[in-house]
Amino acid sequence: MKKLILLLTVVVSLLQAERVRVEESTPITKPYTEKVQVWEQCYEDTVEIAVECGDRDTNSIGIDTLIGAGLGIALGHQIGGGSGKKAAKVGGGFLGAYTANQMRKGSGNCKSYETVKRCNPIYEYKTVHKTVGYNNCAYIDGRKYCKRTKKPIKWLHYKKEITIY
Repeated sequence: MKKLILLLTVVVSLLQAERVRVEESTPITKPYTEKVQVWEQCYEDTVEIAVECGDRDTNSIGIDTLIGAGLGIALGHQIGGGSGKKAAKVGGGFLGAYTANQMRKGSGNCKSYETVKRCNPIYEYKTVHKTVGYNNCAYIDGRKYCKRTKKPIKWLHYKKEITIY
């Protein structure tokens, strides 16, 4: 019901209103500060990269395998007694040789270094003026009247009232 009354009020007001052509539509601007990238500062950086070294030979018996076996036998000698001591020495020798042989294989990755170009953007703050609306003006009976709107308009609607003293 309220919407209907409001709509009728607007329609009646427009029927009673007169219109005059807008003579000036002046933009209303407002300053805004924006962050703008103006250039880049670049430099070279050295970075560590992992490269594949390939498979290493883990089937051959090298000095590292012999040292591992010797350490394993020495540790096995410290464990047990009697025939258990002999088994501990043999087991320690095999375990030491196997561990040393596997350590030679490693992860298969080697370190290398590469030079890369890195850039950081450099910004400046600039003030620009953006249009936020329009001041639309017309002359009625020799007087200037203006209305602010978001877009320029062609006509101003007005209603004259008579006041009796």
